[in-house]
Amino acid sequence: MLITNNLLLELDLFRSFYTEEVQVISEYFSCHKFFEGQVMMRKGEVGTYLGIIISGEVKIIDDEKVISTLTQGDILGEIALIKSSPRTVDVVAASQGEIAIITFDDIEKLYCQECNIGVKLISVLTESAVQRLLGDKHRDTSEYIALLAREHKMAELVDFVNRHKNFFSIHAIAATAATGEVLEQQTGTMVSKIIQAEHLMAGDQGIGSLLLSGNIQAIICLREPLAPIKEQPELEALSRLSDMNQVPLATNISTAEAIVHYLDEYQLKSLPLNTPELVRQ
Repeated sequence: MLITNNLLLELDLFRSFYTEEVQVISEYFSCHKFFEGQVMMRKGEVGTYLGIIISGEVKIIDDEKVISTLTQGDILGEIALIKSSPRTVDVVAASQGEIAIITFDDIEKLYCQECNIGVKLISVLTESAVQRLLGDKHRDTSEYIALLAREHKMAELVDFVNRHKNFFSIHAIAATAATGEVLEQQTGTMVSKIIQAEHLMAGDQGIGSLLLSGNIQAIICLREPLAPIKEQPELEALSRLSDMNQVPLATNISTAEAIVHYLDEYQLKSLPLNTPELVRQ
């Protein structure tokens, strides 16, 4: 059953959205009824969607113990959007009600077709998940520099990394599998994290999820300046998400040079005063 934009407009979750934006978003949601005792999400299953409670009450259960109760406007299953591990709890309906469902594939389609709205929705849906992940003592705390390049810009990226070998040798690097292979073969630079660049989120391997969870220090993404924006929607989404999270993004070599210079200066200032000069270089 399709959801109407009026149902979403009634939720506090969408108070920062314009009516026209909610109208677009509502086309990607479907509305489902649930009944008391129904298992809505099961522990151990891989999440492919999340839900927003429209009405009714839902219990979050772990090992037969109720750990929280969710009601109208609360989000279910949002952790899976940025962390691809199986669900860690059971979600059971405590009453009858309705839930609005959106699949992760449809979130990807939304940001490809309506970039600004898609990024705004992703930010709202993942806010609580990010806070929970930041509090996880077992989470990845590395800060990566993401290196990406369009096919015709790969030679420029290789040349750039070769010119700054010392810099990239002391920073954790994230790149796609293809880019990482080229960099390791032609520059000797080791890639610490493989990312799925063509998807904004895509679980643990999505650059968007790394960005949201605070694992990206900077992004160097060399693009084709004359290519139509409609042919590279993920770059526009990445740009907006970088702005929202205050992460420097370079799309050309000159700006990439500025980022390297900035991070070099920042690192020197943060080192102890008694650090040997050889190490500081």
